Amino acid sequence: MISKKRLFRIQAALTVLFSIAVIGGCIGGYWFGFFRLLDNYIYDSYFKIRGPIQTSGKIAIVMMDEQSARELKRQESWPREATALALANLTNAGAEIIGLDMLLIAPSYNREADELLANVIHQCNNIVLANTSTVYGHGERMAAMPIFREGMIGDGFIDLNLDKGDEILRRINYLNVADLKGGGVELFPSFSLELVRAYLYLDFVFDFSKPDYTILGAENDERIILPRPSLIINFPGDHSAYPILSYSDIVNENFDPELVKGKIVIIGSGLPTEKDLFTTPYTRFQDPTEKYGQKFGKQNLADSSMTQKEFGVVCHAHIVETILSQKYISRLPESKVILLIIIIGLIGLLFYLPKIGMFFESVLLCGGVVLLFFTGYELFLQKLLWMDIAPMIGILVAQFVAGIVLQKAFDKRRTDQIKSLFGRYVSPGIVDELIKEDVQLEGVSTELTIFFTDLRGFTTVSEQLGAKDTGFLLNSYFSAMIPVVFKYDGTLDKLMGDAIMAFFGAPVHYDDHPIKAAEAALDMRDSLRRMRDEKEIRGIEHLHAGFGVNTGIVTVGNLGSDEFMDYTIVGDAVNLASRLEGLTKHYAVEIILSQFTANRLDDQFVLRELDLVQVKGKRDIVTLYELMGYRESLSDETIEAVQIFKSALSAYRKRDWGAAVKNMNMVLEIVPGDKVSKIYLERIEHLKRNPPEEDWIGVITYDHK
Repeated sequence: MISKKRLFRIQAALTVLFSIAVIGGCIGGYWFGFFRLLDNYIYDSYFKIRGPIQTSGKIAIVMMDEQSARELKRQESWPREATALALANLTNAGAEIIGLDMLLIAPSYNREADELLANVIHQCNNIVLANTSTVYGHGERMAAMPIFREGMIGDGFIDLNLDKGDEILRRINYLNVADLKGGGVELFPSFSLELVRAYLYLDFVFDFSKPDYTILGAENDERIILPRPSLIINFPGDHSAYPILSYSDIVNENFDPELVKGKIVIIGSGLPTEKDLFTTPYTRFQDPTEKYGQKFGKQNLADSSMTQKEFGVVCHAHIVETILSQKYISRLPESKVILLIIIIGLIGLLFYLPKIGMFFESVLLCGGVVLLFFTGYELFLQKLLWMDIAPMIGILVAQFVAGIVLQKAFDKRRTDQIKSLFGRYVSPGIVDELIKEDVQLEGVSTELTIFFTDLRGFTTVSEQLGAKDTGFLLNSYFSAMIPVVFKYDGTLDKLMGDAIMAFFGAPVHYDDHPIKAAEAALDMRDSLRRMRDEKEIRGIEHLHAGFGVNTGIVTVGNLGSDEFMDYTIVGDAVNLASRLEGLTKHYAVEIILSQFTANRLDDQFVLRELDLVQVKGKRDIVTLYELMGYRESLSDETIEAVQIFKSALSAYRKRDWGAAVKNMNMVLEIVPGDKVSKIYLERIEHLKRNPPEEDWIGVITYDHK
């Protein structure tokens, strides 16, 4: 029998070990973001408790609302004659700066209206236009047409990045950076920052010498401070913090000029159908029918999915207000949060003392949680400091639980009761099932064929279509393509916008998965061609698809978290397949296979070797092949062109430029639009002027996705 003294020593030793494990676990959980959602929720609740605050009064909003849509007879887009009138009327009323939160990236059906709007923008000399920094993650910028840019005083990107996990707007990047070809970088301001800069007449000069903030403005002139690396928005409230005017009233000159005189006026969408809506820390807790009901009608709000959402134009106003006020919210550094976790974890040793008792330990826990919450709130209210208290609450709760468990573990009777409780409510079968799911969660390593496809031209088409037609187009496209994946025993992994990711060879394994993937790619390509030819779906005739197919070793299984798991795949082979799909646009071909897939196909397929490449993220050289189609379905001329191209490629790699050029031109005679041959002709001209090194084998490196 273990003595009481020995038992105490064991308990003390286990207390230290438990505390170290708990503190380490909480620090690790904080480091890897396991407390982020709770911290965000607590932070958002501070706005709810604080309520609205006084604004500078320097901002007014013009809402392009339902009333305006009816009165101005809006159809697919807002009439640009009306926009010209609105800008002129606001300027005449004394608006200092006008921000147009809409993309003027394409001409309207009325050229005269475009010219009128461009002239008004030029005459007003106070217009800031909108652009976007990226499109669907491909790094493309969308700016206003040159005819409109000529008269503007500036422009900025309107992208609003939501926090991952809960999709709530809390911060923005006010600058984007792009590398210049000749060296150096180019800075692109956000729409809100550009409005402030224009309003305060600041030079577009930045001082990045300070470690914690950036200074905007010339050294001997007025300057403002910007936080780094991003700006946490200090929301003064909801839309009611600003004067809001209806767009149609501005167009019809039916408004009080004093509401806009000397102010920054932001014009933007107030139509729920345009889905320019964002949840903010302030709005996530409110019932919008209380705030918007009088202006929009409670029934309309209920039908428009605006619950706890704020229009994008209002969000830009919040950002402008934050910059103008220079009252920035900062976040307590991670090092100090970790230090506080350790201190509170040591205080949590009190929970291991058996003499305190369960009741007082519970009171101590609740008191500690309440104290942490209101300490965090006071720091936010008085110092504009965001302190992550979720891991501190977590360490208290974890120490409480660990202390109670350890105490009860040394009480035989209580230990038996706990075992009895678990035996009553958790069966061995359930435990075994959880163990099995854990194994599945880890996944297995196996060889599969991965398949990516993406629509070319979808962005342009979607801009021209309304939301309803865009949704119908995508639904029709996926309805045609997804059954093809299943037809060839593929597994649909996910849909990403207009892209499809699938894989072949799991969960039921079969050896000919490369052939199945190739057949699926050809079938989907032909299905899209038929849809384009039939032209039954608006916009489909302008769309083309790119396919990337690769075979390799991946991890497949139920991957994710305990709350959400997904049967999916990960690995370098997946990344390579994605890169191949992206390269279809460069080579202007529809289907690109890696050598690992191409080598597993039989003679029924006609392949054309395209290139030797190194793609981003991989050191190995990969041979690319174009999947032309089934041999029996291709014309003799096409097959002949493939053979001639093969000879041309061989001559190219042997540095026989003359033979390579001759054969490439022969290919172009058969297939005049073959971009691949044109690419090689351009390369050959370059190599003639700049002879390659002795060890050159014709490998091309792509350092972008």
